[in-house]
Amino acid sequence: MGWLLFTPRPQWRTCILAAAVGTVLAFVLVPFVGLSGLVASAGELALVAAVAWLLLRWRATGSALEGFRDISLFIALSCIALPVCVAWWQIIVFPGEPRGLASGMLLTRLLCSSVSYLLIVPTVVNIARVLQSPERRAGWRWRTVAIAVLLSGALGVIWGMDWAEGVMTPLLVLAPIPPLIWALIVFGVSGAAVCMLVVAVLAMQLSMAGAGPFAFWTPERNLITAQVWTLGTSCALLFLGALSEQKLSNHLKLQQAYRRLGEVTGRMLVVQEEERTRIARDLHDDVNQSLAAISICLSTLRNQIPEAERHSVVELQEQLLTVSNDIRSISHELHPSILRFTGLASALDAFCIKRNARGALRVRCRIESPPRLGDDRELSLFRIVQEAVNNVDKHAHASTAHVLVTVRGEQLLLRVDDDGIGMPVAGSTPAAPGLGMISMEERARLLGGSLRIGSSPLGGTRVEVRFPVGDVATDLPPLRVPAHP
Repeated sequence: MGWLLFTPRPQWRTCILAAAVGTVLAFVLVPFVGLSGLVASAGELALVAAVAWLLLRWRATGSALEGFRDISLFIALSCIALPVCVAWWQIIVFPGEPRGLASGMLLTRLLCSSVSYLLIVPTVVNIARVLQSPERRAGWRWRTVAIAVLLSGALGVIWGMDWAEGVMTPLLVLAPIPPLIWALIVFGVSGAAVCMLVVAVLAMQLSMAGAGPFAFWTPERNLITAQVWTLGTSCALLFLGALSEQKLSNHLKLQQAYRRLGEVTGRMLVVQEEERTRIARDLHDDVNQSLAAISICLSTLRNQIPEAERHSVVELQEQLLTVSNDIRSISHELHPSILRFTGLASALDAFCIKRNARGALRVRCRIESPPRLGDDRELSLFRIVQEAVNNVDKHAHASTAHVLVTVRGEQLLLRVDDDGIGMPVAGSTPAAPGLGMISMEERARLLGGSLRIGSSPLGGTRVEVRFPVGDVATDLPPLRVPAHP
């Protein structure tokens, strides 16, 4: 049943055929069972397939055994209805066997079927889920697996000891609960299912041998007691696992949503740079060229008019020159072509000089010869500096900003400090991050690093970006820098 619950429906025929062939081979190797045993196994296989189909048909979540309704349905169908139907079918196939719960045979058969389905099916389904989802393998490390093995061995030793005092029995019954909860927390539902299977095998084997907390009567009654305890503990663990699985699924979905948001933001940055380049090229090649042509026409006109009227034309030419310089400055801000020709250090120096020339904010740059990072990464770094300084100018009420770019070990460090009003005071409601902050954070992620914002020694805010110099983020498309004159 476990294979059927996570196998795609078109492959069911292959699974059922393989199970049927295995059953036939088993009866060939054990010929004394006879034809009745083969018929009984075939009927049980058909009932298992029917129950698996119903579980998938009526499931409430995307995968089997994930929600509370799915667990309840699994217990009702697989652990109650299916064992009863299998026992009824075996009574029909083997009419000579003793019937009724009084004989003990039927009760033992029902409990064995219920325990086997309750232990094995969730184990198979959850292990398959872990194998298909790498995010669920975080807790599966050699150290934690070794701890789980040691805990299981310690439990077997404790249960196998001769406890003469009956007062210890409740503690022995509860002894597996902490390791099971630990396995659920560390490994998830798959680890808890495996540990529950190990604990159940220990309990039943020791009970048959007359040891453990369930050894009171004959081996058969001890086994029934251990099976009943296993049923109750497994059901409780399944519901706890469903709660844990729902939280984990929501966490994984949130991670996937953030990943998709990062991909969309990365593509938006690519489109933004391409559009900036196109606008800068149009301003440089078309608008500025048109202004230059107009200036030439005005020069021709100035030579053709009387000397007394040339003053107005000269003023108009000066205004055109101012507009042309402004357009050229806007074009270079939209697309810093100096990056491609002279590198990051020269581009940042030129940026700081321009900022100092046009406003009250004093920007001091300290560029400690960073290595060439490639056009994509240098552009991202330049945009982060540009956005950080713009934020200081607009929001920090600062008089000075310090820009530092240096290499620390194997990482490149970018730091922008200001002496402004700083971070919000404790207890105040923090403002939601704006588009500029989101853009800086995403560019830092594209660089393979991280963005940190904190208090600066200057009294204001510090924006810090660190990323490995030799590594490139490969999960998102790079920010291509198109050629621009």
